[in-house]
Amino acid sequence: MSAYLRLLSYGAPYWRGLVAIAAATVLTTGVSLLEPWPMQVFVDHVLGGQSLSGWLERGATLFPGASTREGLLVWVVLAGLLIFVLRSTLNVLLSRAAILVGQQMVLDLARDVFARIQRRSLLFHRRHPVGDSMARITEDSWCVNTLADELLLKSAHVLISGAGMLMVMVSMDVGLTVLSVAVAPVMAVSSVIVGRPLRALARIRQDIEGRLKSHVHQTLGGVSVVQGFSQEDGQRRRFQEFTAEAIRVNRRSALTTALYQLTANGIGTLGLGAVLWLGARHTLDGQLTVGRVLVFFTYLTLLQEQFKILAEVYRSMQDVGGSVDRILEVLGAEREVRDGPGARPLSAIQGAIRLERVSFGYEPGQPVLRDVSLDIRPGQTVAIVGATGAGKSTLVSLVPRFFDVWGGRVLVDGQDVREVQLRSLRAYVALVLQESFLFPLSIANNIAYGRPSAAQAEIEAAARAANAHAFIERLPAGYDTLVGEQGATLSGGERQRVAIARALLKDAPILILDEPTSALDAETEAQLLEAMHRLMTGRTTLMIAHRLSTLRNADWIAVLDNGTLVESGTHEQLLARNGTYARFHRLQFGAVPQMASVV
Repeated sequence: MSAYLRLLSYGAPYWRGLVAIAAATVLTTGVSLLEPWPMQVFVDHVLGGQSLSGWLERGATLFPGASTREGLLVWVVLAGLLIFVLRSTLNVLLSRAAILVGQQMVLDLARDVFARIQRRSLLFHRRHPVGDSMARITEDSWCVNTLADELLLKSAHVLISGAGMLMVMVSMDVGLTVLSVAVAPVMAVSSVIVGRPLRALARIRQDIEGRLKSHVHQTLGGVSVVQGFSQEDGQRRRFQEFTAEAIRVNRRSALTTALYQLTANGIGTLGLGAVLWLGARHTLDGQLTVGRVLVFFTYLTLLQEQFKILAEVYRSMQDVGGSVDRILEVLGAEREVRDGPGARPLSAIQGAIRLERVSFGYEPGQPVLRDVSLDIRPGQTVAIVGATGAGKSTLVSLVPRFFDVWGGRVLVDGQDVREVQLRSLRAYVALVLQESFLFPLSIANNIAYGRPSAAQAEIEAAARAANAHAFIERLPAGYDTLVGEQGATLSGGERQRVAIARALLKDAPILILDEPTSALDAETEAQLLEAMHRLMTGRTTLMIAHRLSTLRNADWIAVLDNGTLVESGTHEQLLARNGTYARFHRLQFGAVPQMASVV
């Protein structure tokens, strides 16, 4: 229940709407309690000819013609119509208020879930499929609307209506009322018995649906690879496996629900039969009139409906429990990388970077980096070299604190990155990656992504420096041209130049280049190297490259092998040592130049 209350707290900012809903619920209940009484007047006094007495007699004096059967019939019909109009109007107002409040709660919860997920570490996102995260944001967030509707609105309506009906029924016949409510505990027990497996099935179903969405997302995201390797049938078979599993769980859930409804309806029918028998006996004995018996049975039917609704609320809570669990997993999870107590903002920096005996890995007991130490002076360009899987990208990811080290320290201008505010740290770091991600926005918005307030002139200046202005001007709408999903409407070189312009505009003192030219041809690479040289000027640069030709502007080269820093130095020094770097050089260019032996 505490989990449900935590999510229902999202309704606190909309308390005025909740108060209006409560008031409308009370009014609707009051009007609903009046519905059976015109029938009682019609049966006993219009058809039965009984004289009006008590409050009915006093009330009839206020309505012209009510003293005759014909006139009373007219007023009975009008009263029924008036009650119907009032109840319908209140129900419309109640539904509208409930939808407005419920949807706003969903939006607020989805916003928080989205914010939590996007701030989780890259390690989290590597382990969790995008489709599953999307399902939690766009679908599981609706659980708060269900909770508000079921726990707050329906439950309140049931309790208020039930209490009102019971009071009226007790005033009419105590024995019949006691018999009527005797079936409630049995229905409640059946709800509890069925509710537990329903909750488990709901969680299984939602997990399967999350995996199904992830499969669709991954297939469509890599559709060129799927088609290129003719794997359409294989992907379709996997899709069918997921859907078949989802169907099996849905069938089990539907069967369990059907058994519950059969049990509840059976208990209700038996109870109604017993009440009908006793009610008939009381009528024959003269304790009740036919009209009052009809009123009582109307209330009984409505009361049983309230019991069923209450049981259905419990069943719905179990059904939505899977979504609640998945949402609370996100809201309750601690961020792997977050500001520590007393974290201070990082002030203007020179760009000095120091790694002190750094160790890190993605899985416990499997380190990717081992005892790596490296000093980088402000404005220095350091190339990180090594075979695939040596830990190069992992190493540079520690500077903007995408991950926290297992051991050692990463310092920027002498400050441990774990002791400064994360947002301020990343404000001083710009990235250009191997596969530069572009958003489906305009070219200008993609360039200004790191500085949304940049003026158009600044955006164009950054594009010129990145050798991107010329091709942008040739686009149909220039800088206002919308980029396709993940930049698909641009070539690889064009995407990289936009990414370089984005980094230039951010104007951060620390720059990370993670193999930005590895997927490009030699001509395009040459154009990008010129732009990258402008970008690197005056900035502390960490550059990863498999092509050693791109490292000619590096001041220092660090060589990683299996997560360990095995050697470092200038290009000439490393060639002279004839170690790992020299071996890489020979593999790409042949024999080491003779001049290297002089160094």
